[in-house]
Amino acid sequence: MVFTTLPDQAASVDQVLEGYRLRWQIELTFKRLKSIVQLGLFPKLDDQSSRSWLLGKLLVALLSQNSRESAALFPPGGTFYLPKAPATQQLA
Repeated sequence: MVFTTLPDQAASVDQVLEGYRLRWQIELTFKRLKSIVQLGLFPKLDDQSSRSWLLGKLLVALLSQNSRESAALFPPGGTFYLPKAPATQQLA
């Protein structure tokens, strides 16, 4: 069940549900960033070192996300299997 203050004419039920799904994905991304790269902690006090620290943390987050997506394509044995394409009929 989803409650919203949006007028009925502003969006369809499907659009509202899609908006909530997107919002949930954003929430999960920030939660993962805070836990994996400890983005919630800010140990630096001056502007320059804070900016460098934040950019470094974001780089680590992007690299770990990229590695996680790449790893999902390969099985643990290291052999990558592509689905076989259907055989085509040859014309005589």
